[in-house]
Amino acid sequence: MKITFRKYEVKRGSRTYKVLIPIPEIEDLYVVSTDATGAVILGNECSLEKFEYILTVAATNKDSVIFIPSRKNELTEYLLDRWSNKDNGNDLVLLHHTIQFKRNEWKAIRSLIRKSKNENIEEIIVTKDQEGTRNLSKYWHREHKDYLDIKEQYETLFLIGSKEIFVNISNDSREVREEGRDLFVRHPGYHAHEHIDYYERRKHNKDYKDVGWSLSLDFYDRELWKR
Repeated sequence: MKITFRKYEVKRGSRTYKVLIPIPEIEDLYVVSTDATGAVILGNECSLEKFEYILTVAATNKDSVIFIPSRKNELTEYLLDRWSNKDNGNDLVLLHHTIQFKRNEWKAIRSLIRKSKNENIEEIIVTKDQEGTRNLSKYWHREHKDYLDIKEQYETLFLIGSKEIFVNISNDSREVREEGRDLFVRHPGYHAHEHIDYYERRKHNKDYKDVGWSLSLDFYDRELWKR
């Protein structure tokens, strides 16, 4: 599959960030905040397939910040009533730890992108052999360092990871997409989902309780669900 991006180079101080925005933008992908440390990414077969391939691009482009402006997708009444704790969804940003991105600069970077008239088009071919397979066993060990960091700021959900992390989430997206429609048809009310907070860096309070994020990928087709 060929993924097309608008490419921007944004300078902030001594640093230049390469920002990629997929075109056309992904319709029917919703990034919903559920509470202070909870979110869900919902999509149908088409949007989850695009997201799957964009995650593969994120895995192999360590120097790029991938910006998905999903906040433009207006939340349905069902999502507002059952899921969201606010009136709008979030944008989504994917990037590697190695970029050492300063999130407090994101609002200014996003504004510069919107005002910019200097953009280039970049096309990236994603092939099946780039998808890879998941290796979940390493996340059972506390000493493993290759974790996902999840942050929310400026109406944006940041997923900060590595090649392996994004390959794993891409495969999760594919599984949700492939089983989503069939599961709902066979069991109305049920929806396919995968918890991607599984990859998060573990955080505990003084009582050793998990205080990390709750984040999942969920199948949601508003036409199929009729809500």
